Amino acid sequence: MAGLEERGMLLSEKVLIIAGAGPGLGRRLAIQGAREGARIVVATQTREGPEQIAAEVQAAGGEAIARVADIGSEADCAALVDAALQAFGRVDSLINCAFSTAATGPFGETALDQWAANFNVTCLGALRMAQAVVPPMKAQGGGAIVNISSMAVVQHVPEQAAYAVAKAALEGATRQLAQELGPCNIRVNCARPGWMWGATTQAYLQMQADARHCAVDDLLAPVRARIPLGRIPTDEECAKTVLFLASDYASALTGVTLDVNGGERMSA
Repeated sequence: MAGLEERGMLLSEKVLIIAGAGPGLGRRLAIQGAREGARIVVATQTREGPEQIAAEVQAAGGEAIARVADIGSEADCAALVDAALQAFGRVDSLINCAFSTAATGPFGETALDQWAANFNVTCLGALRMAQAVVPPMKAQGGGAIVNISSMAVVQHVPEQAAYAVAKAALEGATRQLAQELGPCNIRVNCARPGWMWGATTQAYLQMQADARHCAVDDLLAPVRARIPLGRIPTDEECAKTVLFLASDYASALTGVTLDVNGGERMSA
């Protein structure tokens, strides 16, 4: 990974928590956030993932700590925020990346009780994290929360009913929190990525290509044809959009769900 020598000022001296920091968008958020001057707290349920990301940021000259946190637990969410406060003294931004696809399949073929796992992580997990960051944000005079949704909310994806409904609930929660927390100068927004080019998507497409005995480019051609920019946005590009929402450059925005998909779907 390239060094962080060319640092920007978008998030200078900000403290950024990334909850559910996986190898795709979460990693990009951590690296790009550090490049923009932020001090980073990365967390997942497993130790290896966040520690690797934090080590990358540190090796390139940024500041980062890694923590294990189960966002299904209010205690873990509170402990994560406490760790950020102990390390860096404040929490300026929270990005909720965590999601679950524990229940998959068409509606009617998956027990609704199984959807609870998706909802508990994807929506309630984000709310638990928001609940944990609100007190220090209020105390310091404000902050920003960014929830990561999915184009599956507005464009049907086969077998992903539980995932799409949980993400839709997250978008609704975004608007509700924006209304309630606005008077405290806490902004709550949502980014809705579509196709996102990176290691995770590449692995998925390779698996699909192998199963169908075709080339990855054969699968990519119809996707690119639907996107006005003619290409799939990269996970780095999507991360930059999310970080914009987390920054003071978006100080007049709250309750917004921003499509990040190269124009594949355009909001009215």
